[in-house]
Amino acid sequence: MDLTDKKILYELDRNSRQSYSSIAKALKTSPQVVKYRVESLYSSGLLEYCWPMIEYRKAGYFFGAYFFKLQNIDEEAEEKLYSYLNSHPNIPIIMRGEGYADLILGICAKGIFHLNDIMKDLNNKFSEYFIEYDTTIPIGFSQFHRSYLVGAQKESAEIAFTGAEVGEVVLGEEERRVLSMVNYNARVPLVEIARKVRIGEGTAKLILRKLERSGIIQSYTILPDHVLLGKPRHRVLFKLRNLTSEKEKKLFTYCQLHPNIVHHLRVLGNWDLILDIEVERGEPFRKIIQEMKHKFSEIIQRVEPTYIYKIDQFRDIPIEYPQLNKD
Repeated sequence: MDLTDKKILYELDRNSRQSYSSIAKALKTSPQVVKYRVESLYSSGLLEYCWPMIEYRKAGYFFGAYFFKLQNIDEEAEEKLYSYLNSHPNIPIIMRGEGYADLILGICAKGIFHLNDIMKDLNNKFSEYFIEYDTTIPIGFSQFHRSYLVGAQKESAEIAFTGAEVGEVVLGEEERRVLSMVNYNARVPLVEIARKVRIGEGTAKLILRKLERSGIIQSYTILPDHVLLGKPRHRVLFKLRNLTSEKEKKLFTYCQLHPNIVHHLRVLGNWDLILDIEVERGEPFRKIIQEMKHKFSEIIQRVEPTYIYKIDQFRDIPIEYPQLNKD
C-alpha cells in the first residue's frame, strides 16, 4: 500500500459515500485511477466495507456493550460460538481480543428488556465458556477521522457524534429499507437502491437526504483490516475520578486531536470511558497510554486495554433487510 492508497482510505474515512470524482479531485488524479485503487483495496482485504455511523436511538434501538473473559474454548467450541454471534440479527459488533477481554460485543436491541432476553439466550447457550463479563451502556459516541493515514493535522471540527437527548424518528417501510441497504454498504448506488426498494431514483435520493438531515445517519466511514493496515485497534477501558466538566472537556479535546484515537465512547456501568486507539502494538501503544496517564493523572484511576486481532462485524445497528443485499 502506497501513499495514494492511504490518501484514498483517508478520504473514504472522511466520507465513504463520496464519488470517485470527488476523491479524484482531492487527490488530483482521475476517477478511473481512484476506482481501480478502491477495488484493489477491497480485493486485498485492506478495506473490508464502508458503513454509516447511525444514531441508533433515533432508529428505535437500545445499545449495550459487553466485555467477556473466556475459558475452556477449543476450536470446535469457538467455531460454534462465533457462528452463532455472526448469524445473530441483533449483534452488529463482534471483536476478538487479547488482554482485558477475549470477546467484545455490541448488542443492539429494541429496548432494555429485549437486550436482557438476548443476553439470557447467549448465557443459556455458552455460559460454560464465560468466566465473567462487564456490561456498559453507551451514552455518547464520537468518531474522529484517521489522520494518521496521511500525517494530517486534525481539525477540532472534524467529529461525528451520537449521544444527545433524542427521540425516535418514525420511519416508513421504504425509508427503513433504504437505511438497511446503506447500512450494509455505504457506497451502494442510488440506482441500485431504487431498483431493489422499488422506488424512483429521485425518491431514493430524497429519503437518503431525510436520513442525513434528521441525524439518523451522522457520517459515512470505513472498516479497514487494521492488522493488514499495520495499525491494529486497541479498545481501552478507563475508570475515571474527580471528573469536572472542565477536566472532561480537556480530556475529550486531547482524544479528538490525537492522530491515533478514532472513537471516544462515554459509558455507564463498571467503566466511564472507552477509546479505540489504532497504532502499532508494543512501544507506540504504551507511549500513548503513558502520556495519557501523565497528562490526566488527576482523573484516570484505572486503564484496561484489549488488543483487537479480528473484527467480525462493526456497525451501529443490525442489517434489517439482508435480502435486499443479494443479487
